[in-house]
Amino acid sequence: MRGIRALELFSGIGGFSESLRALGPAASGVEVVAAVEMAPHLMEAYGENFPGAKRLRKNLLSLPTKALAKVEADLWWMSPPCQPFTTRGLQRGLDDPRAQILPRLMAWIEELAPAMVGMENVPGFSGSRAHEQLMATLEQGEYEVEERLLCPTELGIPARRERYYLVARRGGLPERGERRERPARELLEFLDQEPDDDLRVPAEVLAKYEKGMRILDLEADPGAIANTFTSAYGKSWRASGSYLRIPDGGARFLSPREILRVMGFSEEFRFPEGFTRRRAYKAVGNSLSVFAMQEVLSRLLGAP
Repeated sequence: MRGIRALELFSGIGGFSESLRALGPAASGVEVVAAVEMAPHLMEAYGENFPGAKRLRKNLLSLPTKALAKVEADLWWMSPPCQPFTTRGLQRGLDDPRAQILPRLMAWIEELAPAMVGMENVPGFSGSRAHEQLMATLEQGEYEVEERLLCPTELGIPARRERYYLVARRGGLPERGERRERPARELLEFLDQEPDDDLRVPAEVLAKYEKGMRILDLEADPGAIANTFTSAYGKSWRASGSYLRIPDGGARFLSPREILRVMGFSEEFRFPEGFTRRRAYKAVGNSLSVFAMQEVLSRLLGAP
């Protein structure tokens, strides 16, 4: 019997593939057969960690329908650009050029009718015109759909990253399993015991921006929760993630590896040689919470 063939659209560094790996035996029947991503450095990182999938370095707007059909995927996972819907942006929705791919995706779903569809985006996607059109497309295709907003903090993870998730399946979704209670974890367990010295925030930056920075003192508050890490971490000092207070009163960045752990990526995951720290921050900030994705994919696949 053939397993489930999965297609990872807007693959980035492979958050969907990493989530399947994290699910272990519960996702053993799922094989990611192809990943589509236009950024070469992200495709390189994807290939470093998931060499088994065919990698298509393409802008989806230029991808022919026959190329997508040739993949013969049963499950499509997509994380389309969130900038048209984020509260920090202009919220232009379908009028934003970065949202041009969404009508194309809906047309593909209508024409190729994959058995399962999953999607992640920022909360602002819900209620947008793009959301309304997607729901109409899925209803016409006779998919059973479930939507939710989910933050890893609901799963005991000490880092905020609320996102909109959708799962849809033709013929109906599996029966819902029993919800498991997850104990709260502390941020300290995700951190390196001996962090690099060059993670220190420069003194002149701290003097200028400290009041607007989210600096966590884990000695005083071990249960502190980190803000959402974005692609601007390490570049923008405000609203891009949290920093850690250090014993001498200064502050430091979390390393890319520490943020990967907070996002749920395993120690097996690695960046290619020569991948700069700034590039790593941007790549991780644009990726998925593996912890949240395990919850969402379990619903789609009927995993315990």
